[in-house]
Amino acid sequence: MRKLFGTDGIRGVAGRFPLDEETVCAIGLALAEFVGTQGGSRVLIGRDTRESSPWIAGRLSQALAYRGIAAIHDLGVIPTAGLAYLTRARGYDLGIMISASHNPYQDNGIKLFSGQGFKISDDRELEIERSIESWRNTPAVSACRGSAGPDKRESLAADYLDFLSRQAGSGLEPLRVGLDVCNGAAGVIGPRLFNRLGAEVTVINDRPDGRNINRNCGSLHLEGLTRAVEANSLDLGVAFDGDADRVLCVTGSGKWLDGDHFLYALSRDWKAKGTLASGKVVGTIMTNLALEKALIREGIPLIRTPVGDKYVLEAMRTSGAVLGGEPSGHIILGNLHTTGDGILTAVKLAELLVRRGLSLDDLVAGYRPFPQVLDGLRVSRKIPIEQSPELLALIGNARAQLSDSGRMVVRYSGTEPLLRIMAEGRELAQSKPRWKA
Repeated sequence: MRKLFGTDGIRGVAGRFPLDEETVCAIGLALAEFVGTQGGSRVLIGRDTRESSPWIAGRLSQALAYRGIAAIHDLGVIPTAGLAYLTRARGYDLGIMISASHNPYQDNGIKLFSGQGFKISDDRELEIERSIESWRNTPAVSACRGSAGPDKRESLAADYLDFLSRQAGSGLEPLRVGLDVCNGAAGVIGPRLFNRLGAEVTVINDRPDGRNINRNCGSLHLEGLTRAVEANSLDLGVAFDGDADRVLCVTGSGKWLDGDHFLYALSRDWKAKGTLASGKVVGTIMTNLALEKALIREGIPLIRTPVGDKYVLEAMRTSGAVLGGEPSGHIILGNLHTTGDGILTAVKLAELLVRRGLSLDDLVAGYRPFPQVLDGLRVSRKIPIEQSPELLALIGNARAQLSDSGRMVVRYSGTEPLLRIMAEGRELAQSKPRWKA
């Protein structure tokens, strides 16, 4: 069982275990060992705009260099999907992204990508964990701090920008688009891309200071983007999270759309064009029941997985599906990229609007999500749910109240010390089970 890796890399409060300086050095030593056993020697590092990201990058780079990894190249600030794309396109053996995604600035994380641009598998993560533990409390942890840092080289971001540009067909003119770049990694590439494609662009939350990433902005806080859409009569509002692997949207009428809406719109379009390989779509246990029913009406089966984009991708590769994602806005376009890419998803949605000559409201009119109730209980430790009779009794009682009119999911967060609870049904009242034994 993994102890350091969650559903999306290693994550925690910067400066505290497992992201204290000593453990970060041990992680770097373990990653050098991992790259070496794969016969590799080239590592690419990217990061978001958190104040802790530069020193974490520095410690990892020093540890890698100490263990003989000579080619360590630092991209600086770049979206996670950009790091994954460039790792594969430029022939690197390992990509390291330093980001805690949608979490507040105090948190940070380390995400790993193989040379093929895919997130490292659970088995590989467990192997790396064992190596980290073996390196902790060794003299090498202190010695690696004196090693050279990463090579500074010309930015490779232009390659990623060109890749994104090619996905927009003939361009996005005359679309009026609002971008909430979340004071994060999308701040440079996002506006530059949409301007290049001919859209009229309004940008908000584009002044990162190391601490304002995700603060009352981005995909978790759509209020500011909604105001910008209304004030500027925009056709579409796009909100990213800190590392831009997620995206949510605001329609021209002010409606908020999540990843389930995007799966609905894109799957119908791709099926009509004959490009929905396997004819299936992959979601998670959190995918709205109404989407599953709407897709069935379209003749599109939905496959469900545990929460986490890596599990979505695994199911896509097994089933042959080319489209999958999560309500959070983590969407994988498997015929175009190896990981969730919020900017790419936004471009494909915008391209669809221009090509079809419709509004985003029109494109999702056939899908009405069932109301959901989401809650989270903070926990000191994650006791397996099946080992808690009290919790099982509460869950059983709540599910009995929902009966066949809805659905309930109880799970631990893979990135935070939370027990997450979701209930949904056709009627909101039916989706509010009473938490009483």
